[in-house]
Amino acid sequence: MDPVVFFIVLTTLYGVMYFFDRFFKSCMHYPYDAFLRNTGLSVNFMSLHWHSSASTFNRMLIRWGSTSGNSFTRNFLVKSFNMGVLLSFLLLPVGIILLIITIFSGSGTGAGAGAGAAASTAAAAPVVQLEILLPGVNLPLQEIGYYIATLVMCTLLHELGHALAAVLEDVPVTGFGFKLYYCLPLAYTELSHDHLNGLRWFRKLRILCAGIWNNFLFAGFCYLLISTMSITMSPFYILNEHVIVTELSLKSPLRGDRGLQLDNVVTHLNDCPVRNEDSWLACLQQVQMVRQGYCISSDFIRLNDESIDISHHGVDGRLQCCDDRNPNVSCFEYVEDVTVDTPAEIPQHVCLNIRRTLEDASGYCKTGVCLQGYCLRPMLHNTTSILVFKRQNLQGQTLTPVMYVGQARDVLRSVRVSGFVPHYPHLSAAWPDALSLLLRYNVVFSIGLALVNAIPCFGFDGAHITSTVIHSFLVGRVEEHAKRDLISLIITSVGSLLFGLALLKVAWLSLLRPLL
Repeated sequence: MDPVVFFIVLTTLYGVMYFFDRFFKSCMHYPYDAFLRNTGLSVNFMSLHWHSSASTFNRMLIRWGSTSGNSFTRNFLVKSFNMGVLLSFLLLPVGIILLIITIFSGSGTGAGAGAGAAASTAAAAPVVQLEILLPGVNLPLQEIGYYIATLVMCTLLHELGHALAAVLEDVPVTGFGFKLYYCLPLAYTELSHDHLNGLRWFRKLRILCAGIWNNFLFAGFCYLLISTMSITMSPFYILNEHVIVTELSLKSPLRGDRGLQLDNVVTHLNDCPVRNEDSWLACLQQVQMVRQGYCISSDFIRLNDESIDISHHGVDGRLQCCDDRNPNVSCFEYVEDVTVDTPAEIPQHVCLNIRRTLEDASGYCKTGVCLQGYCLRPMLHNTTSILVFKRQNLQGQTLTPVMYVGQARDVLRSVRVSGFVPHYPHLSAAWPDALSLLLRYNVVFSIGLALVNAIPCFGFDGAHITSTVIHSFLVGRVEEHAKRDLISLIITSVGSLLFGLALLKVAWLSLLRPLL
């Protein structure tokens, strides 16, 4: 869906829901209020809120925790959450170092996400930093659906980790909720504070660190799915043989009856074999970097030469041996074969029809060497190239090659391909690509959310983890509870300051400075 249409539809839905919410509350007050209480829903301006205090979800968690007893499942979950405590303590220095690097390093960029901001590893930069990921700014606006879906899954799994760990420790889950602020989803878990604070420090840490552990496990699971997609998709798709066209932009120069079509399988770009998306990019780069020639027979040249009587140099310095009014022809120059001493039987420059010349060519040449004919190289603008897309349909039948004279970057911007060629015509090649993109989003966002929550910062799990550790390990040295609270407050304030400074710098580099 087009992003503009998405925002219009979403705003309209919020407007309609808010209007009927006001209308029913004024005209059907009691029945509508009973409906809202029973469902836990509430409608506000451009936001939705669902809260569960004694729903089937809560009873399901309690039943799961009580029936597991001392079984293998319970022991496995407890040991798993023990690993979550260890991971949280390992991520704490990583997160602090990441914030310091982000604040004091240069203007390099990194990658990350976590409810709109987080941290991860930069693929194209030598420094790991923090970056705010926002659709339309540093993420394609067309991928806002993946952005929202990822936030929903990551936040829900994070809060479910807290809820499940609490049930295992016999801490009542008093509520579970979900808020949607326009298109930003947030989830939360409400626990009994008296029961939570009454636990021993390590059992309490299991609950506080469970969300971080869930995000880390989910990131690993998504990464495993990405790594094994070539195996899991093999019964339905052919991978690493060719690429298939999945999308053509409306302004693509390759649209049209004689251009590329959706579900065309591209096998070669000029003489470069296309086996996957990486080779597709490499072939486009090769076309732009290397100026190729074509092996043309002397008979074809004599019969089709359209050179004008007076050749001249154009304003760009190129020799013009063709009529400027004919867009279908181009001036070709003869590339001399240094291994042959005999003089050539053709002129140095000839004017030929581009399509007929490429159809008659017996091969490609770079250094002037041809097994048959002579090597002719088109004299085009510096950034203009001739691209020949050899293609076939899903049934393997060879189709007429598509010839395009233009810039390779226009093809890169306007044509989207996939390395997953479906075995069956009713399957779409876009499905595995969409799944792969969603999984990559979840890996980045989950790791980012785990890192951010490990930092001692107000509003995150790290603040509660810090308070628990301070009150547990300093109880013998600092007897007054208020002093321990002050130490925890100072540490959390320092972490919040670092986090705030990092966000300000990232917001300046990623959002504000490009606008100025």
